[in-house]
Amino acid sequence: MSRQGREMNGYCAEKAVVPIEEALMAFALVDISRVEKFSLEKEKGIPFISFVIKEKEGAVFIEPHPLFIADGLLKERKTEGREILYRADYMQGSREKFATGVLFAGGKQETFLGLLKSNISSGNAKADIMGIYSYLETHLTLCGLERLAEEEIAFMGKEEAGSANYRKANCAYYKEILSYVETSRRYLNMVASGTLLPPFPERSVFMTEWYREHGGSQ
Repeated sequence: MSRQGREMNGYCAEKAVVPIEEALMAFALVDISRVEKFSLEKEKGIPFISFVIKEKEGAVFIEPHPLFIADGLLKERKTEGREILYRADYMQGSREKFATGVLFAGGKQETFLGLLKSNISSGNAKADIMGIYSYLETHLTLCGLERLAEEEIAFMGKEEAGSANYRKANCAYYKEILSYVETSRRYLNMVASGTLLPPFPERSVFMTEWYREHGGSQ
């Protein structure tokens, strides 16, 4: 299981219902620099998301988590018919920024970005005031690419993955993917919207060039 998967499975504790004022105060005072966990994710510039889920007699505050973990947290709770406040802490122009929004959960359990998208589509003007949906979606895609590349590099360390030359070529390609992810995050965090990412390293092109330089056949 990947490190991201372990982090996701490790978050199972039920959060306590507290007075709404207490939850909103914690929500407003979020300071990512003081979050002790996830130091690597902070260094990488991955957005952090926190939530306040309104309950009948109060609210639940869910502390900041990196986007790839936070995206699935709402599916772990019964949020049908609930009002959910979210806060996204992110980088823009190399400066720390945050955006907030209000989501309304319907009868289907959804991920955070799935619920955000459906609220935008349904005309909820409070869902994405800062217009960061595409920015967050791209960051989540990059997290998925990073996880895939790390898993493939680990697998290429095993003999059953193929010939030595094949494994070296694949490791080189997936390291190129990691470099792409790092560069793309930097581009995204320079400008939060309308950012053109670098060209994606196409596998066939990369592998042809690698074998040309290192000899051997694919």
